[in-house]
Amino acid sequence: MRARLDIPIILRRVEIHGPAGVREIDVILDTGAVYTVIAWDVAMDIGYDPAISRRRTPIVTANGVIEAPLITVERIRWGELEAEAVDVACHDIPELAGIEGLLGISFLRHFRTLIDYTTGVLEITAGG
Repeated sequence: MRARLDIPIILRRVEIHGPAGVREIDVILDTGAVYTVIAWDVAMDIGYDPAISRRRTPIVTANGVIEAPLITVERIRWGELEAEAVDVACHDIPELAGIEGLLGISFLRHFRTLIDYTTGVLEITAGG
């Protein structure tokens, strides 16, 4: 997938799949985030209850470090790129309206990612 590079890097129409269905969301690409992050309501809509997850991960917020629930979603898809069994942290992203998550390394590790600021291009492709 190729996209025009803007700052922040917003990816539109990313599909998050779970046992109760699919939710399409807009996310910020975050190459510094170990985990992909989705909002609690997204997790609930696709069939997960973050409150009962026994797995937790520390995440840094504007208010300090918190422990966020960690779940494994069935699949994440952006265009033709798809990864299965992706670990995601559940935390609401309040900074930008309309953004319901961060696409982090737990998704990106499945692909080759090129961010070329000189040409203004983002390219994420299957590895190999």
